[in-house]
Amino acid sequence: MTWGFRILGIIVFAAGLLSCLKEPQWSLTPSISFSQIQKITKTSNDGFGGKAKIDSVVMSIHFQDGDGDLGITQADLKANPTKYKDFRNFEVNVLLQKNGKFVPVTFSPSLGGLMNFKFNADQKPGPIEGTVDYSTQFVYAFYKGYSPLFTPKNDTLKFQIYIRDNALQTSNVVETDPIVIFQD
Repeated sequence: MTWGFRILGIIVFAAGLLSCLKEPQWSLTPSISFSQIQKITKTSNDGFGGKAKIDSVVMSIHFQDGDGDLGITQADLKANPTKYKDFRNFEVNVLLQKNGKFVPVTFSPSLGGLMNFKFNADQKPGPIEGTVDYSTQFVYAFYKGYSPLFTPKNDTLKFQIYIRDNALQTSNVVETDPIVIFQD
């Protein structure tokens, strides 16, 4: 057998294997699962010549979407201002532990915002999956500004997260593990 036939045989074999792979059949409504939560404590300048202790909380979720219409650009928002008025595609609700139960805490403005890029870079419809990280900060000096429910030290929080695609379909809601902020 000559090298040409061997290479052709390898190409035909590889093409046969690839033809066996099917695209996943996921729902057109995004689906998410909780991956992890972590806290990074750092010290920064407070703007008044002193130092401020900050807890950065990073939440990670895994997503799947059958048609790949996650993420949005400023051009998309401008092209359809009525549809996307006040649009947010990553929402985070905060729960604070009080007397052994988690109660909602209202933040103004609320946590979350825009995943302002296209997840599907070639912008062709089709299934996509991946991980998204979201970070927010809690500054020790301003703990009472978050909510009167906060205490000076050792508050336990959980977060509820959901996402929305460009067709305005809302994913399931996931809840993070608890995390303690404002620790000494």
